[in-house]
Amino acid sequence: MLSPIPRRILRDTATFSVPAGFDRYQAPLNPTEYVVSNVHIQNSNETRKAANNTEVSLSAILFVDARYSTPSLDFWALQEAAQAAGGVMTCTVKDKRGGVTGPYSVLVVDGLPDDEDNLHHWELGLV
Repeated sequence: MLSPIPRRILRDTATFSVPAGFDRYQAPLNPTEYVVSNVHIQNSNETRKAANNTEVSLSAILFVDARYSTPSLDFWALQEAAQAAGGVMTCTVKDKRGGVTGPYSVLVVDGLPDDEDNLHHWELGLV
């Protein structure tokens, strides 16, 4: 089994917002918020394929460890719920000093397995 992401780099907290729908002005309606602690955000400029098979240039990647990040969420299900409502999941990230970045749109959700096919960590592509 692979060791988890080191705790010393999991110093950020992410707040995810999953909309239940949108009004006629495309403002989110009744979003459900989830706060996940012990995550790590890293700037990025890489290009990845999004769920709809389009290429997106990411501004950051959020790492969520399967063992140390709490609570444990199914990010695929959250992204599907946001897409079913007609939008995308968004997040803001707060570092250990209290600085906030975002809001970001979560366009890529990758669950990466360890060597035993258990979830090791999530990589969320942010724009």
